[in-house]
Amino acid sequence: MTADAIDEVQRRLERRLKTRVFDTYARSSVGGFLYLVAWIPLVYFTGMHARNPLVAVLASAGFMCAAILRKLARPPSHAADAQRRWINRYIAIALSSAVMWSMMQFWTLSSGDVPTLIKAASLFGTIAFSTVLAHLYTTLLRLSVLGIAILVVPSAVALWVDPALHVLAMATTLYAGYLVAATIRSHADYRRRLDLDAALRDQRDRYEHLSRTDSLTGLCNRRTFSETLNAQVREAQWLSGAGVALALLDIDHFKAINDRHGHVIGDEVLRQLARRLENAFNGDDVMVARTGGEEFGLILRDADEVEAMIRVEAFREALQAEPVVCAGISIPVTVSVGVGRFSIVDHRDDDGLYGAVDAAMYAAKQRGRNRVVSVSMLSSSLPVRVRAEGLEAG
Repeated sequence: MTADAIDEVQRRLERRLKTRVFDTYARSSVGGFLYLVAWIPLVYFTGMHARNPLVAVLASAGFMCAAILRKLARPPSHAADAQRRWINRYIAIALSSAVMWSMMQFWTLSSGDVPTLIKAASLFGTIAFSTVLAHLYTTLLRLSVLGIAILVVPSAVALWVDPALHVLAMATTLYAGYLVAATIRSHADYRRRLDLDAALRDQRDRYEHLSRTDSLTGLCNRRTFSETLNAQVREAQWLSGAGVALALLDIDHFKAINDRHGHVIGDEVLRQLARRLENAFNGDDVMVARTGGEEFGLILRDADEVEAMIRVEAFREALQAEPVVCAGISIPVTVSVGVGRFSIVDHRDDDGLYGAVDAAMYAAKQRGRNRVVSVSMLSSSLPVRVRAEGLEAG
């Protein structure tokens, strides 16, 4: 497996983890207060507030603290390690409420002073909490199964001890088994939904990538190039000191290459030129794009015209010195280049800059090809007729 494939798998796992974390919190952040709501009537009807006021107060405070901690335990937005630690903390907080309720439930069912009707009502609360765990915590299987076990097992033990409650004990045990099976099934459904969401996201990302990428060379396409140029020119218009330079390159006599060697070789020339451009302009401050048939564009952020010309001229000379080799055929390739830096006075917007640099590129072709012409050079010389009638294609 390649490094890129490993990175992609890692990104998918991190996205799934983040989804599980935020789904868990969204579904259950206020769940702790349900225990408190059920606990207060149980304390009153069992008479615990009168017989064991300290236990009643401490348990109430414990339920309140667990509920508040659960609500305040907001998940981290980034860092997979932090999200894994959050899951462990959240499970501990959520299970603390289940443990406290289970202890009080065991006392209620085991006490001979509590009426049978109150025992049945409290057992209904235990079953209700177990059902909630089975349906809400499909995101975290271990939390759901552990929570059901913590809630039901002590209650079932207390019911089995009393022969008069064996019917309830059997029903509770069977229902607990059903809840565990339902939890496992619901968790599997949740995982399938995550898989489907991931597949849809990957498909969307692929379509988005294809819509912004040139299929032949893998470079950015004209759409992405135009959007980026527009955004950087707007930034240069509004931010003092921000600047953007543009270079347009056109392969000289590309039609002759296609006519002599065929379009398969011509396509390979385009691909190899694209790779050379990426290698020569590989910084974050440069965008390399294929803007047309044999035309390429460079957007250089925070670069002036002289700097852009130096970098492009170095590329032109290196390209001229090392022919492109395709299928064992050495093919000399040269380019004509226009270069310019955005000026709000001279160009006004990105269309103005593009038009000026495009004119400089065609001036380079008129002046003999295999050269770099800047917008300032073009404006300081006598007017030239660009795109002149009869200009040889390529």
